[in-house]
Amino acid sequence: MNKKWLEIVINVLFWVFSSWLIIYSFSITEHLIEVNNGVVTGNTEHSNELILFFAIGQPIFALYFYIQFYFTQQLTNISKLKSILAKLLSTLVIFLFTYILIVKIFFFSFIHIVWFPSLWYGILIFYTIVAIAYGLIKAWSIMDADKKSMELINNQAELNLLRSQLHPHFLFNTMNNLLSMVDQVKNPKLAKSINTLSGLLRYVVYENKSDFVPISKEIEFIQDFSELHLLRYEEDEIDYKLNINGSNDFQLIEKGILLSFIENAFKHGVQAEFNSFIHIDIDITNTTKFIFRIINSIPPKIDLDRLGGYGLKATKERLKLAYPNGHSLEIEEGQDNFNVELIISTDESNNS
Repeated sequence: MNKKWLEIVINVLFWVFSSWLIIYSFSITEHLIEVNNGVVTGNTEHSNELILFFAIGQPIFALYFYIQFYFTQQLTNISKLKSILAKLLSTLVIFLFTYILIVKIFFFSFIHIVWFPSLWYGILIFYTIVAIAYGLIKAWSIMDADKKSMELINNQAELNLLRSQLHPHFLFNTMNNLLSMVDQVKNPKLAKSINTLSGLLRYVVYENKSDFVPISKEIEFIQDFSELHLLRYEEDEIDYKLNINGSNDFQLIEKGILLSFIENAFKHGVQAEFNSFIHIDIDITNTTKFIFRIINSIPPKIDLDRLGGYGLKATKERLKLAYPNGHSLEIEEGQDNFNVELIISTDESNNS
């Protein structure tokens, strides 16, 4: 039995046992004991009205319980603490009001019994404590699973990097040798292309010691990457623009986080004999915020369902792991263009 089904079974058993205990025990009105010839016999009488009251109350308690549990398990994000506490308190107040309303309408006679209100409040406190404890355990479990998932992804990425490091290092050295053999006067375009490719490989080989790099390095990387793609087209075949606003390029950003957007634009947004365009805007005017926008054309023969396949999905997962509380990604697919807006908070306190 997996953890999910085990959790469901435990929940069912908890409600069956607690409901039986409450309905059976708290509906007793009389307990008579008789002794005949040394033999002790007992008779327990239950109130049908109390049985009905607690039977009606248990589904309401269950609803209240899981609402409290739902809000509590969201404490994986500590920045939402005030909001969650407000929701928990609001739920408690609404539930109390509902209880008072039901009692006054259907069970008014029980209000005058001394033990009745305190008993009900005791049940409420019990379910509240259990729900919050259950939610906290669930929140801790989610955070622990996310942490292990992040460690697994990092370990796998590191392993893949170690496996592939020899190849880009070899290619990097080969590019340098080829560049030295090229006549840069007669073949300036070829020399520039080799030098650009060499720069990309240098970024992959030597900038891999940290997950985060300065924005200036990431901008330089996408510029080189774009230049290599542009070599496949004539100068007037594609309208490519890269605008950078601001000078705060010292901020750190997840390495390669923009690559899939650029790659997607060239892969799906450019087509021969079509008025293609790729416009990129990077805003680094704010010292703690990085804004990236890219819009590209969609040629008529492109399958819209395939736009942004695996690469964008993987980038979304990386953003969730690297910036859980500090990013906003909006992707809009139109008939003629594909828009992406990515906003990243580079303030580390918002990304933990």
